[in-house]
Amino acid sequence: MIKVILGVLISVFVIVSTIVVLYWRDSNHDPSTSDFLIFFGLIPVAISMVIVMPFLLKKWIKDSQDKKKMEQEKAEHQQLVEEIPPHQIEWVNLNVFSSSTLSALGENQAIWEAMLEHKSPELDEKLLNGYGLPILSYRIAEVDEMLQQDLEQDQLHDEYVNSSQRQQRIEALIQQQLEQNTETLWAIAAHLKQSALFYEGQLAHEYRMHPAWINPHVEVEDEALSPHGIEQVARLNLLNIHLILAEDLLHLWDEQATQDKISTFLNALGIIPQKFHVELHYWGKETAYKEWMNLLQQIQKEEDTVSFVMAVDSEIDQETIDEKTWVSEHYLPSEFIGSCCIAKPSVVINELSPQKIIKIALNETKLFNTLEQLKSHTLAQFEQEQPFVVQLDDITDIRVVKRLEKNFAQTPIEQHHYLYMKPSVGQTEHIAKIFGFMLALQAPEDLLAMVYCCDLPQTQSLIQDYSIPEDLEQETV
Repeated sequence: MIKVILGVLISVFVIVSTIVVLYWRDSNHDPSTSDFLIFFGLIPVAISMVIVMPFLLKKWIKDSQDKKKMEQEKAEHQQLVEEIPPHQIEWVNLNVFSSSTLSALGENQAIWEAMLEHKSPELDEKLLNGYGLPILSYRIAEVDEMLQQDLEQDQLHDEYVNSSQRQQRIEALIQQQLEQNTETLWAIAAHLKQSALFYEGQLAHEYRMHPAWINPHVEVEDEALSPHGIEQVARLNLLNIHLILAEDLLHLWDEQATQDKISTFLNALGIIPQKFHVELHYWGKETAYKEWMNLLQQIQKEEDTVSFVMAVDSEIDQETIDEKTWVSEHYLPSEFIGSCCIAKPSVVINELSPQKIIKIALNETKLFNTLEQLKSHTLAQFEQEQPFVVQLDDITDIRVVKRLEKNFAQTPIEQHHYLYMKPSVGQTEHIAKIFGFMLALQAPEDLLAMVYCCDLPQTQSLIQDYSIPEDLEQETV
């Protein structure tokens, strides 16, 4: 279209110029500067616009009609796909042995309560926008204290000090979460040892020589490590550590250093290298929730294995803010971490009881059907005003509103039952939905919590307290 406009403009300019020059020559006219501007500038452009305007208008109308038609066809196709009944509902069932979350709003259930109060971000004097003014952020003050304490104690290695502020804060959050779950990991370490001694005798020497299991005050061999003192326990072969990071850290993150730190921590608890595996994931905003569901399905298929999952991100970093403010002048950064220790229901760990149960129905388009199958459509919480549905999407998007109305149709769930997670994490969004799912694990014990995300409209996630009588423990195959 640009070539057509230029062609018309050049043609008109040549024709008008020829006519004007010939006229001025025959009439002996002495043109002024304004004459040149009018006859060689404005008039050719005006005539060209008059000629081209009908074609532009016609093309604009045609493009608008084509766009509208494509959107209509896309909507019809999407509706057709959603209305096709799934061949089979697939269930994901997992036990949650522990869970923990930390953000600027607080820790664990304190975050849940702060979200109900719609706590706002605070002015951050350490982060500046392009004008040199402080911006709002969700900064965790505890992380600043941890970094300052480590600096004073000279516990920061050279490569750690030379890393970005963002990486330092993420490393500090990971360390905090490992320490927060020490009791859980210790119980797993003890069970891994007992299981290895009973089922894998060749590892007995590894445990006898491990510093965590050596008692310097005992001169004789520990009966628990002797062939005759081993008690039978449920088999447990492996502890998987899954660390979920934002995809923009893929080529920046020092994986070896992180694995070494996690390995050192687990080794101090008495877990030998053969009994744990560390895996890092880098997920983006568009695919994170789908990858999360794939990971949960994978964990459910793992026999005699327990998984400890951490999802962490931080954009409380001036370099990151400088990059982001080029796109959005009012960028709102945050930092957070969530973790959970999960396994399939058949996995048993001594001295460690499940706290929550995760039930996920795949290929189910409406929550009503899931509640009917689990006989949970008449719970007392539906009559109360307390929120229990963690909504992971942007509620200001009209498409999200329509999707929520469709998914929760025929259920007693009202809008005041929704807990909107997105405002509490600002614009740090790569793995925010994973953090939101872990927040649902912090729901009050008397509530059946639910998680919904429009990225997977045919997935219904429910979380119940393990101590609740098994009203929901319907056979879900």
